Amino acid sequence: MKNLFSTFISFDAPEAWGIYFQDSASPQMEGLIELHDNIMYYLVLILFAVGWVLFSIVWNFIAKKSPISHKYLNHGRCVPSQKCFKSSTFNIQSLKFYSTSPVNSVKFYEDAFSMRKLIIKDNKNKSGVYKWTNKITNDIYIGQSIDLSKRFIKYFNLSYLKNRESLVISRALIKHGYSNFSLEILEYTDINNLTEREQYYMDKLNPKYNILKIAGSSSGHKHSEETKTKISKSLKGVYVNEKSSLFGRTHSEETKALMSLTRAKLNNLGKTHTEETKELMRQKALGRKHSEETLLKMSTARGYSLDILEKCDLEGFKLIGSFISIRRAAKFLEISANTVKLYINSGQIFKNRYKFTSTK
Repeated sequence: MKNLFSTFISFDAPEAWGIYFQDSASPQMEGLIELHDNIMYYLVLILFAVGWVLFSIVWNFIAKKSPISHKYLNHGRCVPSQKCFKSSTFNIQSLKFYSTSPVNSVKFYEDAFSMRKLIIKDNKNKSGVYKWTNKITNDIYIGQSIDLSKRFIKYFNLSYLKNRESLVISRALIKHGYSNFSLEILEYTDINNLTEREQYYMDKLNPKYNILKIAGSSSGHKHSEETKTKISKSLKGVYVNEKSSLFGRTHSEETKALMSLTRAKLNNLGKTHTEETKELMRQKALGRKHSEETLLKMSTARGYSLDILEKCDLEGFKLIGSFISIRRAAKFLEISANTVKLYINSGQIFKNRYKFTSTK
């Protein structure tokens, strides 16, 4: 028995070549080894995940490719001037802090269409200068607004652009589409300085889409006769029928009455006829006689086109005459017009012989 016990111990003793490959000799050691394996698995997994994130940031950390990173990169760059100057004698309101270095936009939106909601949200209740860039032609447009969010809402309204196709930027957005344009906020500034800053960027960038090279309102600008003729020819026949803004619209009775009154005033220029003039006009009208052609046209416009069908035993009803009015049809049958109307409305056959069909 003693020899047998010694044999087991010698079998379990590690050899020099295999000391690192021995099985655990207790349940506690087995648990430690299993814990070690699990920890190493998760450490490797975390290492690869963090490495992939870091590599993606390094690879994509470009303002034009990653507007979100650009947003947070520039966040807090504009330090309030009150924190820099605490002297009460210093007139801080008289200073203006503008960059004279190459244009560095405050915000950049690569795809104007896919990022339109973010554009409107970021610029709510903010005034500043913006730039549209055509990614196909590289042409640009510089603009300003006291409320950028409202201005961009109008830009993303296709009907608004179509109503202002005289503007080059409107035609460009319609032609190339929003996705082929990038939008930049060049600068957020006070309302009083908008025109000055817009002029600065227009002089610096020379935008092709800006017709007027002077910043500010376009009031007072007049198109030449040649330009007016070109605009008229280009829009002629475009907004008609279904494309017309008034297509399908009906006026109320009140509006019709106002329109009628306005036209009457324009035609008469505020004049009213005297009683003598009215009497002369009446006497002249009494002696007026219309020609047969005129009477025929009046009858066609006011009356009913009427067909008279006669009943035949073999062929059913056969057309015997077409008339331009009920009165002429009644005269043909030598009956009153009221009789013809009565049978038209009732759909009955007159004297079991004649049938009337009419179209107003």
